[in-house]
Amino acid sequence: MEILALLLLAWLLGMLANGLADVLPARRVVPHRLRSAWIAWIRLGRRPRVRELALEVGVPLLWALALGRFGLSPRGILCALYLTVLALVVVTDLERRLIYDAVMLPAIALAALAAPVSPWLEGGAIGAWGMGIGAFIFFFGLAVATQGGIGGGDAMLAAFIGLITGFPRGLQALSWGALLAGVFALGLLLSRRGTWDTLIPYGPFLALGGALALLG
Repeated sequence: MEILALLLLAWLLGMLANGLADVLPARRVVPHRLRSAWIAWIRLGRRPRVRELALEVGVPLLWALALGRFGLSPRGILCALYLTVLALVVVTDLERRLIYDAVMLPAIALAALAAPVSPWLEGGAIGAWGMGIGAFIFFFGLAVATQGGIGGGDAMLAAFIGLITGFPRGLQALSWGALLAGVFALGLLLSRRGTWDTLIPYGPFLALGGALALLG
């Protein structure tokens, strides 16, 4: 029963993520209402966007993956929440090329407060806090140096990933993100679908690296 209740919560969070992705560009942080894209499609024939369907199904799948990996435990629930944040970041960065402070600041606060009661973090709370601060400083420096190649939102995301994965796993997460982004950029060049000046959203690759490290 507990698992079913959590999966129901995950479904609601998927709808919430859809609502946030819609209203954040208008500088709102409260969706107008929670609405199921699947139910609207089946009952009303309203064809939803692919993103709406993907989040509403994807978030419960991420929760099932986290709970299947770590069980019905604080680690499993926190992992599921962190994966939900990463999924929302992927959506907003792909759609708007933006990672919103309204998402990242509460997520960073949660991760920072949870670190002392997360004994599974390598390096403990000090390692996680240090990894988060170090990742933010490094990526913020890159943002200044590249003048738009990497944004401030990427620095916030890197800090979040450092906090939720700890040290040294956070280094692995960020390295995987950079590697995945590099492989994607190389693919664009080789296929002649991009040039050296083509800007790609970096957030999804960081998020994927963070998710891989988070799930171990």
